[in-house]
Parts: sequence; structure tokens; C-alpha cells
Amino acid sequence: MKNIWRWIIGIIVGLVIVGLILTVRSNRQAYNVARGAIESRTALTQDRIDAATQLAMTSVDVALKLAGDLPSQQAKADLVKQDIQEISNRLSEAANLRGDLAVEKLDQAIAQFNTTLDAVDQAAQEADSPAVKEIFDRIYGVLLATQEQLTSFLLTAGQK
Repeated sequence: MKNIWRWIIGIIVGLVIVGLILTVRSNRQAYNVARGAIESRTALTQDRIDAATQLAMTSVDVALKLAGDLPSQQAKADLVKQDIQEISNRLSEAANLRGDLAVEKLDQAIAQFNTTLDAVDQAAQEADSPAVKEIFDRIYGVLLATQEQLTSFLLTAGQK
């Protein structure tokens, strides 16, 4: 009878060990599958960050060119140019960063957009000639559209 109990306990322990090995293997497979999915999702998100940053930089370059058309005697024109250049600097920094740091830098760029949009709107209201007012209005439109696109991107990136 003593030998039978040893055999039964040995078989049960053997089955438990085989079960643990199979369980650990499936967890490892699940981990590897999840890891691959996370890496591909991260790459997709980074591609979206890069695309949004590149689009914003292109739009800001257009706004900077428009600001270059402003008469130099306009005191507000220099301030607007500096603000647009600051946006461009922040976007360049965001382009060089990855993941959450890039998103944080894009968020800072949106805050700079708000400041710049206020300055452009005020400069447009104080413009002496209709031609200068029209340039300020075009700059405002370009910057506003870019800010809305970046805000939309950040909202969708935060949900995923």
C-alpha cells in the first residue's frame, strides 16, 4: 500500500509540474504577443506625432513667410515674428523628441499658439492700412488652423 501512495503522489506532482510549464509557456507567448502589439502601436503613434509635427512646422513656416511681408516699421510685426519663431522652435524640439515628451512639447506649442493668436489679432485691429490688416488676418487664419489640427491630434492621441 505504501508503494501505491508514492506512485499516486509522484503522478500528481508530475502533472502539476507539466501544468505549470504549459501555463508559463502560454504566459510567455501572451507577453511576447502583447510586446509586439505595443511596439507596433508605439511606432504608429510616433509616426502620427512626427506627421502632426511636420504639418505644423510647414504651416508655421508659411505664417513666418507671411510675417516677412509685413512692413518693418510696424512695431507689432516684430513681436508677431518673434512669437511665430518661438512656435517654430518648440515644434522643432517636439520633432526631436519621442513619445510623451514630444506630446508635452506639442502641448507647450499650443499654449504659445494662444499667445501668438492674441498678439496677431490685436495687431490686426491696430493696423494702419488694409493691406497690413489683410496680412495679419491671413497669418491668424494659418496659425488658427494649425492650432486646431494640433489640438485635435493631441485629443485623439490622449484617447488611445
